[in-house]
Amino acid sequence: MNNSVPTTKWLRASVAVNLIFIGALLGDWVNQSRPAPPPMHWATGELDEATRSTIKMMLEERRSAARALRNDMKAVDQALMVVVRADDIDMGELKQALSARRAKQAEYQALLQASIESILPALTPLQREVVVRRMLIEGKPRHPGHTQRGGEHRDHPRQRDR
Repeated sequence: MNNSVPTTKWLRASVAVNLIFIGALLGDWVNQSRPAPPPMHWATGELDEATRSTIKMMLEERRSAARALRNDMKAVDQALMVVVRADDIDMGELKQALSARRAKQAEYQALLQASIESILPALTPLQREVVVRRMLIEGKPRHPGHTQRGGEHRDHPRQRDR
């Protein structure tokens, strides 16, 4: 009898650990099965659902090109980091890596601009303003506002400062 009490505790602990492990695996599986956000969701997130679905169809054709360019940019950035981390920096390799980075960023920006040019005519003036404002990162700051500014962000002047 005395021996069954520690065994029961270990059995319960084992079951609890296994349930946590299974929950983590199921959570990971569910997260991977979620569809990716639509192209340029960051710029069109404030629009109504009907407009977003129309825009999504227009942008879907550029999704694979954008993904390929982002992967290329990641590879270029990794190559740049290899050059930067070297004990003795080779200025020729550095210039080449920075040039490759600039070229890939220009390609990506051209793709984004073409995407915007294709969707803006389908929007109302107010919707166009919202999308362009989000593109210019004027809409929502990435960091919380400063407490001394009443929660406002430093990149957005107060109404009285404008």
